[in-house]
Amino acid sequence: MDKRALFVSACVILVAAACSESKDAADTSGPAVDMAALHQEEYAGMRAAFCPPPPGQQASSPIPTSGDLSVEPAKIFDNLYFVGNKASSSWAITTPEGIIILDAGFHYSVKETVVAGMEKLGLDPNDIKYVIVSHGHNDHFGGAKFLQETYGAHIVMSEADWQYMVTWPQKGSPAPFPEHDIVVHDGDEVTLGGTTVRIVVTPGHTPGTISPIFPVTEGGETHLVGYWGGDGAGYLPPEEMQTYIDSATRFMDLDPAVDVELSNHAAADGTLLKLPVLKARKPGDPNPFISGHAAFREWVGVLRSCASDYLAQKKSS
Repeated sequence: MDKRALFVSACVILVAAACSESKDAADTSGPAVDMAALHQEEYAGMRAAFCPPPPGQQASSPIPTSGDLSVEPAKIFDNLYFVGNKASSSWAITTPEGIIILDAGFHYSVKETVVAGMEKLGLDPNDIKYVIVSHGHNDHFGGAKFLQETYGAHIVMSEADWQYMVTWPQKGSPAPFPEHDIVVHDGDEVTLGGTTVRIVVTPGHTPGTISPIFPVTEGGETHLVGYWGGDGAGYLPPEEMQTYIDSATRFMDLDPAVDVELSNHAAADGTLLKLPVLKARKPGDPNPFISGHAAFREWVGVLRSCASDYLAQKKSS
């Protein structure tokens, strides 16, 4: 089977809840989801999207750009909401003093994803205080100017990517640049309403990619998100691929409490696989977005191995 077909295989995820009619509907002895199978499906999708294609096949873009890209916005944790689409993910971190947005998506879809998604979930876009942009590609900074001008949100980027953003040729529909605003460095913190987002600069995908670490809560328990800010290294020159690999190694070793992996593309973190599981889960079932630290490390390791495979190919060619 073409490994790229694995990503759309929903049957592996909804193992007991949706894909097995032979299971007695009254059986509630265990969770409806095989979490190990879900994570393996997630990793398979990542390999299909970001690793070199099989011999004889050409690489194709892992990110859909046409057709129906809409995704229903969703509450993931007590203080974290998904407000993106199939092409680019955005996330809203809520606090008593306002909202932090992670990545603004495309400029032409920010109203339909971030703004409309928030409103549908009962969140007020006027409460947006910060927009942390992971890196200077227009599928992530594109909507930032609109959020800055409309709601007075502060835009947060690394200095390297403030510069990269305005010099790197934009792909597809060019986005307007936000006004230069907050510059953060590795180890800085963005704190709002008692929630602190730790800034981790992970160069490679771009010179100043940001991969934040921040807390989320559910059922009185706190979990820690590791948000990888730059998926994919296949387009990079060899020296930048090595930088990407080094950044991934550092990120996976940085905090042993990280037990949730997220990113800004659903192809990277399995969001499209996990959302229906989250919606269908019964009381007592695990949150599919909570992987555990070992699974988080394995997840980062897959992205690192994809970059390593591309680097090996380039060195041998």
